[in-house]
Amino acid sequence: MAHIVDNIVQYIKNNVDVKNHSIGIILSSSYSDFLNYVEDKVQIPFSEIPNFKVLGKDAENNKLVFGKYKNKDVIISFGRLHYNYGYSCEDVANYIFILKELGCDKLVISASVGSLNKKIKVGDIVTATDHINLTGRNPLYHCEYNKYGNVFVDMQKPYNEQMIEVLTRTAKSEMGIKVKNGVLVEYNGPSVETISESKFCRVIGADFSAFHVCNEVIASKYCNLPVIMFALVTNFGSSYSLEKIKHEDVAYNRSCGLKYYLDLLKRLILNL
Repeated sequence: MAHIVDNIVQYIKNNVDVKNHSIGIILSSSYSDFLNYVEDKVQIPFSEIPNFKVLGKDAENNKLVFGKYKNKDVIISFGRLHYNYGYSCEDVANYIFILKELGCDKLVISASVGSLNKKIKVGDIVTATDHINLTGRNPLYHCEYNKYGNVFVDMQKPYNEQMIEVLTRTAKSEMGIKVKNGVLVEYNGPSVETISESKFCRVIGADFSAFHVCNEVIASKYCNLPVIMFALVTNFGSSYSLEKIKHEDVAYNRSCGLKYYLDLLKRLILNL
């Protein structure tokens, strides 16, 4: 009996001329403007894919987008599977495996993060070199899709060093921007961390926090899909923030940095 991943991949391949050696992009809904630059788009809503679980308030907008950015083939997962909407570890793992089986050989994960390091400011662009997974979850728990071998995956270098080097060099040489590296820490969300949790995360070595990235990365490592996290700092963590952390403020800060964030994303894709 075929696994759900194989069934979904076959359905998509029956409806889209999927290209091997594509760059996969997990694109947060906040960065939807990037879709305007993708040519020859074929879009498949998650809700139209048989057996693809669709949950949460953003479900009607979530979709896979196939196309080209200039000379690069891209497969974009617009919207991600949030645990707080009810998705399981298996759901997160499967959606990464689907990207891999559709022909992605590199994965760029977009995100918004909160700074836990005073040297990292709101408006900075950061990339993770390591992470601390405090979600209590692992996408390989009870993983039934064993195509990629033993789930005892080495996580010494979760983020691809070559992709990080390309991002850093591209930002400096083409835009005069310094991308800051650091350690990501992750909670389940959707609430932000308390002041004590924020201080604790800094003590254990974290530089910024986010939701939903770590488990996407673990699944990527299992299926040998090189991955980079590419994030915009939209707020300070609770222990550094002088005021309450409001979603409206995070959204405003993100909008202020959107143009150069997307500009660097486009340049990164061309240089990968």
